[in-house]
Amino acid sequence: MKGFVTAGTLALAFVPGLASAAEPVCLTQAEATSLVAYALPQAINGTAKRCSAVLPAGAFLRQHGSELATRYAGQKDKYWPQAKPAFIKTLGADGGDAANLTRSLPDDSLRQLADVFVEGLVSQRIALKSCDKLDLAIDLLSPLPPENTAGLIALTMEVASTAEPQVGKIALCKG
Repeated sequence: MKGFVTAGTLALAFVPGLASAAEPVCLTQAEATSLVAYALPQAINGTAKRCSAVLPAGAFLRQHGSELATRYAGQKDKYWPQAKPAFIKTLGADGGDAANLTRSLPDDSLRQLADVFVEGLVSQRIALKSCDKLDLAIDLLSPLPPENTAGLIALTMEVASTAEPQVGKIALCKG
């Protein structure tokens, strides 16, 4: 169970908007995978910032976090077209003025908003007591290409959404 909780924590760290939503946000497996793949560099940077004070000098994030984030960032452009609508969903921007404002932003501005949002929220929300487990999880996932890491995190989100007790407010749509 401890491994499952660590995987759930990692998934929530990578998709913080889902964890803070008032109502579960429904993303398809493809949307979740694209959003996570896009957000990985900022989530890694946010995790490294939050955890740097409590991790030992030899920790993976302290030694290789920025290198991994840079490697994953090289493919962000590829994931943005599918990540964009998923990101808007996680903000709860289904309708109304906020949705229209978010959707009307120029693409570059919306990407900057997504990047700042993910990194900032991750760096604020991670419990310091989970940093060692997140460091290990990121280290274990680091050899994978971003699409495999994102796919594994999306799968973890799917499993976590049906767990008892519930792990965050996440849900993957059926179909």
